[in-house]
Amino acid sequence: MNTSALDALLAAGEWKAADEETRRLLLADADEGGFIGLDPVEVPTLDCALLLAIDHAWREASHGRYGFTAQGDILTAVRAEGYGPKKTWRVFGTRIGWRQRGWLDASDLSYIADAQEGHLPWVPGTLPIVSTGRTYEVLFLFYRLFDDCLTAHHEAR
Repeated sequence: MNTSALDALLAAGEWKAADEETRRLLLADADEGGFIGLDPVEVPTLDCALLLAIDHAWREASHGRYGFTAQGDILTAVRAEGYGPKKTWRVFGTRIGWRQRGWLDASDLSYIADAQEGHLPWVPGTLPIVSTGRTYEVLFLFYRLFDDCLTAHHEAR
């Protein structure tokens, strides 16, 4: 999948448009309809090359502040604190700035270069259904897949 539009938006510092393009790319790759966002069945179908390209673009544009790698590192640190899934999700959300007095909508995110580490991009399917339990599953599946993609990429080198 072509990420040139994402690369251009990030190079121009258009954080909100880049976040929207990231969602468009992810959903175009895996969303089968129904629920608007990624669901547990769709996450495993995401293309590793796409995930790595998106992550690379965000890391480069933000000097490592944003991207799936930054988010995954924060999630790993939260998990090491020994919380259950619900608390892990809440602490993670707070640490990356997706949760303040409650969960933020995508429109309420901070689309600036120096928001909290890991704040962007927003992963579709992780916010609008917090109360259903599917959110935890999507979050954990997404970052497990991303870790597997990273591992496979490093082993292929």
